[in-house]
Amino acid sequence: MKWIKIISIIAIAIIIFLGGYFTGSINNNEASTEIRIGYKNSNNPDQIDYSTIFTNIENQDIVDNFIMIYLQKEKITNVNPDTENPDIYIDVISPKRSVGLIDSKVSFTNEGAIIGKRSGESWDEVEYYKIDKEDANYIKENIDYKES
Repeated sequence: MKWIKIISIIAIAIIIFLGGYFTGSINNNEASTEIRIGYKNSNNPDQIDYSTIFTNIENQDIVDNFIMIYLQKEKITNVNPDTENPDIYIDVISPKRSVGLIDSKVSFTNEGAIIGKRSGESWDEVEYYKIDKEDANYIKENIDYKES
């Protein structure tokens, strides 16, 4: 009789554990980091069309590499890129928390790229950074960028 109680308690514990495990794995499919690559809409210049989206669920390596590129960028001053016509827009967001983490405009150059990162509430406050040619090429390759 004592063994039946012990086996019943162990079986119930295993069922509860497995139920929690499967519930957690089913509900944990929402991305916590999303990188959006956009281009200015040709018909409506105030609209950005995000044609490529990488998430940490489907593209963890690409998300990690983009984050590393942004962490290793070098701040620059005395730069005057065409802020109204960047080559691409890159936004990093947290969909789980509905928060924008990075809002940037990227202009490719012969030496790499210049990143204009919004540092305030609007695009009136922008900090500029540069990345090397290798990082710029990595971005181009992963977004299938076609030079115009």
